Amino acid sequence: MADPMPATEGGTDFELLMQARQRLRDLVVQLEMAPFADRTAASMRAYLDEDAGPAQAAFARWAALPKAARDRLAARMWQEQP
Repeated sequence: MADPMPATEGGTDFELLMQARQRLRDLVVQLEMAPFADRTAASMRAYLDEDAGPAQAAFARWAALPKAARDRLAARMWQEQP
C-alpha cells in the first residue's frame, strides 16, 4: 500500500516526523543531563530554527488524514522507532 502521507522537499511527511521525533528525544537527553549548558541551548535553538516548522506542518497534514490512515501511520512509527 502506498504511503498516505505526502512528499515534501525534505522527504515524506512520515520521514520528517520520524526525524523530528528522534531529534526531540536527543534534546530530552541533553535537557536531563545538562539543562543549562550552552550546547543544550544551542541544540534547542537549532531544532526550532531548522526542524520545528517543517515538523509542525507535517504533523498538521497527518492530523488531517482520516483516522484509519493516522492509526496505520502511528503503528508504523512505533514499529520503526530506533
